[in-house]
Amino acid sequence: MQNDRGGQNLINKIISFINEHNTAFSGWGVALFTGIISISTIIVKIIIKACKKKADNVSELMDSTKSDGIYIKSELSKALRIKETMKETFPEYKDFLLVQYGSSVNSDNNLPSDFDFIVLMLGYSKKEVKFMHNKGTTNQISDSTNITHVDVVYRDYLSFLFAASAGMPYENSVIANGKLVHGHEGYFCWLKNITKNILFDRDFLIRRFDEKIIIEKEQYVKCRKEMINFDHDVYYVIRAGYYYITSIIQREKIKAFEKVIIQKDVINLASVRNFYDSFKDPNTRDKYVNLVENLKRNNSFTTISVEDIEMILSNMDLF
Repeated sequence: MQNDRGGQNLINKIISFINEHNTAFSGWGVALFTGIISISTIIVKIIIKACKKKADNVSELMDSTKSDGIYIKSELSKALRIKETMKETFPEYKDFLLVQYGSSVNSDNNLPSDFDFIVLMLGYSKKEVKFMHNKGTTNQISDSTNITHVDVVYRDYLSFLFAASAGMPYENSVIANGKLVHGHEGYFCWLKNITKNILFDRDFLIRRFDEKIIIEKEQYVKCRKEMINFDHDVYYVIRAGYYYITSIIQREKIKAFEKVIIQKDVINLASVRNFYDSFKDPNTRDKYVNLVENLKRNNSFTTISVEDIEMILSNMDLF
């Protein structure tokens, strides 16, 4: 009964939100969205803190499907230690949706042991702050001897919805192409039904990307300083640089859109391999290709450096 009341309260809040912002969100204030985008654009990942044996167990579970293709949900959630992670790190969230997305959702994917999940957490923080991890996947890059990787992103459900409703590519791509593995199906249907009918305003989305890029630049500078001053893992600098550079490219692509954008337009922006030909300078292009493939674990981690990130940023005016 408590879950029913919680679900109804959330639905009422979403309905109220949509009623107030039913004109492509063009009336939203910058101050409000600065907070929302601060949350929504720190796309964070956590590798499952377990030994390779546990990761292999996840792979086995993903391969062990019923005749109708439904995963063994309870066992998979246990293998990913979702409840334990939420209890330790996000204690104010009491329920969740587990969504699989990325290449592993497609039956013809090239990385059958590479799994991406997002946990959309249901609940409300007491201080109205959506706490998120600010560090990402460790540098366990795929090679011939280690192809098992499981990444889990933890996000507040409502902040994820707000970001998707603003037209953010990552969130819309997850909603449109993701697969619900565990949790209340109604919450996931809400995401699909709300976002697929929204007409996004190009200029509004550009302003959101302006804010997003400022935040990602700060994160990149912060990670680089931590690497230099405290010998933190270089992976975090590379990852932050990837998001910073990619957002700049995405903003330029958005500028060429029509005034009104549909969901398909923003989802295409999530396919970053489409950006490879954006660079006129071949050397800069090769560095960006290597950066993307590195983050997708198709290249060795040792083939990219902070100097490469700096080189790409210094030549962004060439694309």
